Amino acid sequence: MGTTTQNVAALARGYPYTIQLQVRPEVGGDVSPFPEGCTLIADVAIYAGGTAVATLSTDDGTIARIGDDTIELRIPATATERLTNTTAQIDVVRSDTSPDQWLGLQLSLPVVQPITAARVQS
Repeated sequence: MGTTTQNVAALARGYPYTIQLQVRPEVGGDVSPFPEGCTLIADVAIYAGGTAVATLSTDDGTIARIGDDTIELRIPATATERLTNTTAQIDVVRSDTSPDQWLGLQLSLPVVQPITAARVQS
């Protein structure tokens, strides 16, 4: 996979954040990046190599497989409130293979401090 830069909505501290990712298979490749039944995990960290503030997974629904080439990351407010930097770093790993397979999919999302604080949900 090559590098792609896109403008995306900033992640607001203390609020949930959802983003869909679509990955194109390599040219000539016929293997889908997210085949049916695959399991995925993704750590959300303040910086690459830093301690994760959250781990997302298909097992708990914070990663949803939308199709063979598309997934959705659902970062809960409890994780975004722990982000103290101006960016959040995320990568995605297939955990149903042996050994686990790093997919080369890394994200750097902008993080902003909102003016209006999130209210506790009942």
